[in-house]
Order: sequence, then structure tokens, then C-alpha cells
Amino acid sequence: MYDNDTENNLRRALTEAGRRLVQKNLVQGTWGNLSARLDEKFMLATPSGLDYTSLTPDDMVVVNIETLEYLGKLKPTSERKLHAAIYRDRPEINAVIHTHSEYCSVAAAARVEITAVDDDMRKLIGETARCAAYGLPGTKKMTKATVEALKDRNGCYLANHGAIAMGTSLDEAFAACETLENSTKRLIEAKL
Repeated sequence: MYDNDTENNLRRALTEAGRRLVQKNLVQGTWGNLSARLDEKFMLATPSGLDYTSLTPDDMVVVNIETLEYLGKLKPTSERKLHAAIYRDRPEINAVIHTHSEYCSVAAAARVEITAVDDDMRKLIGETARCAAYGLPGTKKMTKATVEALKDRNGCYLANHGAIAMGTSLDEAFAACETLENSTKRLIEAKL
């Protein structure tokens, strides 16, 4: 079972990461979501529909990774199924970030797979960034397709829906997020 210090630190870290996503232009409005593993049974997730700039640590929602039940008054992100499925499939992963960043959204709409353009992408994402097969947001179909596209990878595109990145820590997941967006931008610009 996780302790209060761990939970409080992760609540603050998720709040800061949400603000950084806005500052770095990786999300717009209330789109996208973040989570961090508390232990083998629970995760903290951003709430549904709240702007990142107004989030507080107390707004983060504790969610059971197995049952998807949650504690508190705020409803967690509608993508909690996806986050939980990743944690169940990949025990080494401790943070997941879903974005609607500009260039990753273009690649997701084009439903492409890109080859790593540099060592940073190879290290943080993998040899390629795949595109998960299309599924409506929040559905089992999208969740299953995304978990499959993430095999041996730490990031992928979600067909017509943006991107997802993850890591062993929130900092690593954020770096993977930035790297995927920057690598995708470089590839698109090179193709044009």
C-alpha cells in the first residue's frame, strides 16, 4: 500500500506536469490526461473536464487499476481504462501522458508509423512510433489497440486522436511526450 508522502508528492508532480503540458503547447484546453502509479493496485489520474492551469493537487483522483472504481467527488479522466490497462500490461511503467499535441495529432490523423529520427527518440520511445488502430475514445477497442501498439515502445499515436507516452517516472514520461512531438515535427518538416 502506498504512503501519504508518496501520494502527496505525486499529486503535486501531476499538477506541475499538467501546467507544463500547457506551457509547452502539448495540450489545448482540457484535452489530454495524465496519471501516475501509486502502487500495484492504485493510480492517481487527472479529473475529467478541468483546465490544467486551475488544477490543484487535491483535484487528482485515486483510481483502482483493476476495477476502475475511484475515490472522491471528482470523476477521473474518461481515459482511465486506457491508463489502467497500460499499468496492468507494463508493470515497469509508473506514469502515462495522453496529449493532443499539434504534430502528433497530424501523424495520428494520417495513421502513420514513423521511424526514430534520432537517439533521443530511440531511447525514450523505441525504434518506431506506431499508430494504434482506430477506436472511439474511452472504449475497449481503443484501449486494446493502444496497448498493442505500445508493445516494446514507450509512445504511440492514437488514430485520429493524438498520442500517448509513458515512462518509469513522470519526468521520463514527459520527456517521451516532448520527444515524440519534436521528432514528429522534424519528420513532417523534412517530408515537406
